[in-house]
Amino acid sequence: MGHWVYAFSGCPATGDFRQIADDEEPGNVVLGERPGGLGIVDGFVRESVDDMMMVARFRWVASGDPSAVAPAVLLASRLPALTRQGAGPVRAGSEPDTGDSA
Repeated sequence: MGHWVYAFSGCPATGDFRQIADDEEPGNVVLGERPGGLGIVDGFVRESVDDMMMVARFRWVASGDPSAVAPAVLLASRLPALTRQGAGPVRAGSEPDTGDSA
């Protein structure tokens, strides 16, 4: 396992930048919250991967509220939409757990 360089381009608010990642292999999409962004996320789609140099290049697709950015990024990546059949509410971590435990 090595360190990948993720190269992001095209985001009008942050400009082009690079990030070091410890992942084994880059995914197809990246959603990242802006530093101090008050819930604003930027969505990027992978354009290319150089396995030898361990560089993955991503292009910007959308920014804004995560509920709007995620579908736009999935559409741009041509990945199937995420579905959660039979799923209950997702806890954010600050509210008490009132669900059943087995």
